[in-house]
Amino acid sequence: MYSFIHTNDLVNKIHFKIMTIKKISLVTFDAINTLLKFRIPPWHFYTLAAKGYGFTGTENDVRLKFMDSYNFMWTKFPNFGKSMIPWKKWWEKVLENTFADTIPKFKDTDMSKILIEEFKSRKLWCVAEGSRPLLNILEKKGMTLGIISNFDPRLHDILRNVDLTKQFKFIITSYEAGFSKPDPKIFMLAMKNCGLTNPAECLHIGDDVNKDYDGAMKAGWHALIVPSPHNPLFIQTDKSPASEHVFQSLQTLAIAIQEGQLKF
Repeated sequence: MYSFIHTNDLVNKIHFKIMTIKKISLVTFDAINTLLKFRIPPWHFYTLAAKGYGFTGTENDVRLKFMDSYNFMWTKFPNFGKSMIPWKKWWEKVLENTFADTIPKFKDTDMSKILIEEFKSRKLWCVAEGSRPLLNILEKKGMTLGIISNFDPRLHDILRNVDLTKQFKFIITSYEAGFSKPDPKIFMLAMKNCGLTNPAECLHIGDDVNKDYDGAMKAGWHALIVPSPHNPLFIQTDKSPASEHVFQSLQTLAIAIQEGQLKF
């Protein structure tokens, strides 16, 4: 006995599979390791600065201590200490825990304040390859662009310093929002900023499977991953995104958009 699929049902299934970017009104991006890249690793920058305060260890020593300190502080005071301690104090504690055992009288120095301020400069940051062409393509298609980032308020200065703010309707940092990815509320806030009510019109692009991909999908959004495997903060999860949702670079993503190859 044969079973037949109604033509309209088949068309609807195919249409869902190859739905184009035209259905999207809002595209948001993660910032760090997506649109922005480090010129030098932060621990390299910290190590160079620490040498002037008597530090004699290695860059790898700083990297390991920094990562331990960062993770400890995020666990104890999530989201850069929001509602508990000021974000600058949060970072001062991270740096204190990183260097207190290796720099005499670390608390008495101004090193933390200098590093926190210098972290915003172009010395550390550059626009990721492919960012500007991709943003131009999306802008020409009439889409609203925004940023959703787990970061503190310095992100605004960082983006201005690399001249990457003009095309964005909004820049949401987790600290200012009061909740961080993957919390769906931060994605809902982005929709509110644009007056949107349908999450199916929204697309988020980032490098972290848990925070960017799973977070957006749980909020009812579409999501794409441009992985950064060399990022020490990159978190691998047991759940793998669909292969058609992963692009190895912003350039390949731009080509897929131009050629109508996106699949949601």
